[in-house]
Amino acid sequence: MSDAINISILGASGFVGAELIKLCLNHPKINISSMSANSQAGQKIKIDTLIELNKKYALIDEIDFSKIDYVFNCLPNVKLHSLINSLPDNLRIIDLSADFRLDDINEYKNWYGFHHNSCEYNEKFIYGLSELKRDEIKYAMNIANPGCYATSALVPLMPLLEKNIIKNNNIIIDAKSGYSGAGKTKKTEDLKAEVNENIKTYGVGDHKHIAEINQEIKKISKMSDSEVFFSANLIPVERGILSNIYINPNDRVSFDDIYDCLYNTYENEMYVEVLAPNEIPVTKDVVNTNKVILGLKKGYKKDVYCIVSVLDNLLKGAAGQAMQNFNIMNNFDEFLGIN
Repeated sequence: MSDAINISILGASGFVGAELIKLCLNHPKINISSMSANSQAGQKIKIDTLIELNKKYALIDEIDFSKIDYVFNCLPNVKLHSLINSLPDNLRIIDLSADFRLDDINEYKNWYGFHHNSCEYNEKFIYGLSELKRDEIKYAMNIANPGCYATSALVPLMPLLEKNIIKNNNIIIDAKSGYSGAGKTKKTEDLKAEVNENIKTYGVGDHKHIAEINQEIKKISKMSDSEVFFSANLIPVERGILSNIYINPNDRVSFDDIYDCLYNTYENEMYVEVLAPNEIPVTKDVVNTNKVILGLKKGYKKDVYCIVSVLDNLLKGAAGQAMQNFNIMNNFDEFLGIN
């Protein structure tokens, strides 16, 4: 491919890295030049026992970034902010970690426990929520890809807050994720064992994705007290996120007003679907896709509605949205490599 864009995937051996490799192999404009994986450096690349590449994982220090156009960073959090100073200035980065998602540099210490080493780079990253930040992404040098839970929450919440039709300071999100959402900091067998016949709650009120959710809803609502209470749960499936988002309508706002806002916002979007009123999506509808599916449900209480949001945490919650952002940045059709 003479006109191919040369990319490097850092942290390519994890769950998300494997998905990104498959998307890149399916993309007609991408050439994978290199892939890093510290623990597997020197090993031949195999994915899902079905794909074997004539390439080997490398150490980051072995990669010649002068020949790379884009980096997809799949390294764990708190890695890229220290590494970025050693990369060429003209390199474009799509970061799937949390290292450049937050506007306030002090918030990294508050939520992630580290002092940011690259403050001057932080403002060069655009928060890449594809459908809602398309115009900014198109002209961005670098993208901070949103977190998976954050994507499931922000896709439905941001249009409603922008229109000021729901209350902004009493939003409750209870989210469930498959064990792949925990990444490969533990062995897959250990992750499976943790959730075998078990449901595990974590991050109750202090999950790290709260920082970016609150940041983005504050900006869209233009209200400094906009915030959510969020908790996450690991469930015994490999992949998929289901978020129950409990909202209160503002005065004189009906169920139909809220539904119409969601439907009209996403009616023409390829990767966001809004079901008919009171229909509820399930994760099986989105696994192995780049879609978010939303359902709006009302019960017996007139002042509480529930949005059910489902997505695949490895695709729309990570690698798929990263590829969608890559396509937007390059003025390609957004489905390239994905469908």
